Amino acid sequence: MTDNETPPSPWGPRPDKNAHNSKGPGKPENDHNDSNDRNKSGVKRTRPPIFLVGIIGFLFILVIAAWLMPDHMVTGNIMGSLIYNGLLLTFVGAGLWAHVSSSPSAALRHLATWAIIFGVLALGYSIWLTAGVLDGAKGFSVGESMSYRADQSGHYFVQADVNGTPVLFMVDTGATDVALTQKDAENIGIAMDQLSFTRPYKTANGTTYGARVMLATIDVGPIRVKNIAGAVLPEEGLSYSLLGMSFLKNLSGYKVVNGVLTLHP
Repeated sequence: MTDNETPPSPWGPRPDKNAHNSKGPGKPENDHNDSNDRNKSGVKRTRPPIFLVGIIGFLFILVIAAWLMPDHMVTGNIMGSLIYNGLLLTFVGAGLWAHVSSSPSAALRHLATWAIIFGVLALGYSIWLTAGVLDGAKGFSVGESMSYRADQSGHYFVQADVNGTPVLFMVDTGATDVALTQKDAENIGIAMDQLSFTRPYKTANGTTYGARVMLATIDVGPIRVKNIAGAVLPEEGLSYSLLGMSFLKNLSGYKVVNGVLTLHP
């Protein structure tokens, strides 16, 4: 080794300063990727953020919607609410899209987890709501009268015995007769094959045809009413049996005070 020679480095040979400009072994492997993202002037091109694209698209849709909407609907409150909800949906949607694009497998796991959580919550709410209806339908006695609290939707449910068989009723002062679903009618022993569905009834689903029946007794707590006119409606006619006016008019009175329905014998 001469005095002019540079001693070898313990870290290996030094990289050539021009290696990244050559096509030799020192050229970075991702150089061809960077070249695709650069324009002719050498400036790297960037993609616009997803949320920015979403906002622009939403504003474009908003302009079109405002142009198509009638003048009386384009008010400050409506437009303000539309803009707020639209921007919120845009930002949330853009965030979810970015998350899914960056990590599809993780996003799928998170989606499945949230689906399970919401499913459990929905099931729990359904059970809680059903339990609340059944519990409220039992009512509480005040002397010889029976009182019932409204459920979350404002309806009153009453657990009664029809010909000795328990039936869950929804109180409906607009119903002329006590209306039974086919399932409840079968449970109390009414022969369905002997009924004639010829009497028209108005329901929430429109006009339907029911069959007139006579009910021997309806017991609500200590209250008993005999010989009540009733009707059996088709399956699509009712969600619950209805405690109508043919029962209520046989009471001495009924009233609603502060969300509590009271039936007087």
